[in-house]
Amino acid sequence: MSALGVTVIINNYNYGRYLSRAIESVLAQDYPAVDILVVDDGSTDNSRDVIASYGERIGSILKPNGGQASAFNSGYRASRGEFICFLDSDDWFLPTKARRVAETFAAFPGAEWVFHPLETNFPNGTVECKPWMGTAFVDIRERAITRGKLSVLAPPTSGLCLARNLLNRLLPMPENIRITSDNYLKFGAMALAPGVYLAEALAAQRIHSSNAYTLRADRLPLQARMHLLIAEGLSERHPQLARLADKVFAKALADYVGARERNPSDRAIVSKYLAQAGFTRASNILARAGYHYAKNYVFRRAQSRAKNEG
Repeated sequence: MSALGVTVIINNYNYGRYLSRAIESVLAQDYPAVDILVVDDGSTDNSRDVIASYGERIGSILKPNGGQASAFNSGYRASRGEFICFLDSDDWFLPTKARRVAETFAAFPGAEWVFHPLETNFPNGTVECKPWMGTAFVDIRERAITRGKLSVLAPPTSGLCLARNLLNRLLPMPENIRITSDNYLKFGAMALAPGVYLAEALAAQRIHSSNAYTLRADRLPLQARMHLLIAEGLSERHPQLARLADKVFAKALADYVGARERNPSDRAIVSKYLAQAGFTRASNILARAGYHYAKNYVFRRAQSRAKNEG
């Protein structure tokens, strides 16, 4: 039997100093049917020189800057593999990644996604890896649709691999989701199809001073905006996931209210979503957002005040 084809999409923006390790880690896979597609999202550093240095060993898309969602969309349109693995350009794969993913898909014919934990590498040299559960076939579609609940955690971009059939249902995604677009893929994948959580660290995540999102000082308002957009995108493209989208939206709304800095365009997103939801859904969303706000902000502020006074 021929090997299952795997395409690795590396999304990159101004991470030329890390990009070679990401590419080399895919070239070093111990699996024969792997092709590499680097999507450069309008970098202004040396990224495109790094890409050019690999010649025909890799495929590439050199596009104007449009954000992570647009990079995912562009990469997927040009991909060929039956299964698509995503890799952030400041991370890298372990040599067994593609083989273990292909073996897992073959062992679980009903699976349309495989997620796995990452080795988190910190600047001080420490490495952490905490699988959330043992390897398991996961089917939470009914719970996601009827209760809007996802009972399984999912890793960042470099731990995601999805079957082409599933990605055909998820992509293209809204391109205003410029960062944390992997959450759109995670939420949608787990809600629409069964998959496997593979309790093996098959990729490494690099934590560094210029992580685009992980260490940002303005993470809360950005997180709120992106999740408002993710909820909007899921609700519009997959109406059957309205309960899930509403829960994502409610948490994001609580963060939006709790953030000190608020983008005026976010208010328009909130108004549009609530208006389209109708009275009953909107009332439930607001009640849930109030709960999250009280839990995350009011209670914590009260605790902090009591600690300072004590």
